[in-house]
Amino acid sequence: MQVKRVTSESIDDYLKAIYRLGGEQQRRVGSSELAERLEVAPASITNMLQKLAAERRPLIDYERGRGVRLSNAGRKRALEIVRHHRLIETFLFEVLGYPIEELHDEAERLEHFISEHFEARVAAKLGNPERDPHGHCIPAMDGSMPSSHLVSCNCSR
Repeated sequence: MQVKRVTSESIDDYLKAIYRLGGEQQRRVGSSELAERLEVAPASITNMLQKLAAERRPLIDYERGRGVRLSNAGRKRALEIVRHHRLIETFLFEVLGYPIEELHDEAERLEHFISEHFEARVAAKLGNPERDPHGHCIPAMDGSMPSSHLVSCNCSR
């Protein structure tokens, strides 16, 4: 019997989905809501949430029946992935001339694999943008959101 290894990309996708669904208010997200967002069976969601909650340094706060929210470590990682995604979209659009409708899928593939050094170089090349081409806030390298976030950035995507 082969045991399926949980990839860091899968973990990142879960953390990012919990962040987006829970918002800045960090509300608890239900398993069914998460299953719908990730297009995964509810049993698979429960399995992954139990694994993430059992980590030595838990990335989530999970109680069956009460939902899930990110721990401080999980929120930090989720915002790092959101930053990667949005910087990649901006780079693809502004530097490589990708059409806006192709940005998301391409960034989804690349967001897990860039180094912090590459991230810093891309951000500098782009002039440290606060928003991506869709108008969504780009978290700062320290995980904070730009001051304009409270007024005009849409961070639900």
